[in-house]
Amino acid sequence: MTERKCAFCRQPYQVADQSLPNAAKDYSPFCSKRCADTDLMHWLKGEYVIGGTGALAAEAQEEEGIAPPTDLSSPFDDKDAV
Repeated sequence: MTERKCAFCRQPYQVADQSLPNAAKDYSPFCSKRCADTDLMHWLKGEYVIGGTGALAAEAQEEEGIAPPTDLSSPFDDKDAV
């Protein structure tokens, strides 16, 4: 067995040998299902943020003075065609 540190709680844990018939489930890089689920909830709530301005492409174009396209119609909007 190898020892790793949990990506969420930073506690060391033993990685089970998956070649054994009754090996425990592997939640790598987490030590348990609880840590994996807790980390997922933080992502879903938006608590983890990647650095940067976070501006969308259209907002970035407006800031640079580039006008967004004015014709937003779809070729599928034609109600006469059927």
